[in-house]
Amino acid sequence: MSGIPRIKVYNYGTYFYEHEYSLLDTLEANEIPAPYNCRGGYCGCCKVRLLDGEVEAVQDSLVDLDDDEILTCCCRPVSHIEIELPE
Repeated sequence: MSGIPRIKVYNYGTYFYEHEYSLLDTLEANEIPAPYNCRGGYCGCCKVRLLDGEVEAVQDSLVDLDDDEILTCCCRPVSHIEIELPE
């Protein structure tokens, strides 16, 4: 992929990753009401579904995740991605 990764947030819109530390930081910068608590991969509050695309870890997580789940505080996009926030 070339260019800036695009982040499509189901039911919210499309945004761009501007090289923030984590996906959670990007969501906050765009005023998306993404859930979080510890910001360290310990609690799992920032868990979202990754519908499409690829992310890489910026820090380790202690939370068990399904194959289609990511912690927004622990990753950043490496391709265009689509995510779904919990209801």
